[in-house]
Amino acid sequence: MATEYVQFAGALVLFLAILIGSYWFVYVPDRGGSSEDDNR
Repeated sequence: MATEYVQFAGALVLFLAILIGSYWFVYVPDRGGSSEDDNR
C-alpha cells in the first residue's frame, strides 16, 4: 500500500519537473536570447 503512494508521488514530481522544465525552455531563452541575436 505504501509503495503505491511512493510511486504516485514519484510520478507527480516527475510530471511537475517536466511541466516546469517546458516552461523554463519557453521563457528563459526568450530573456537571454535577444542579446545573442543582436551579436549575430
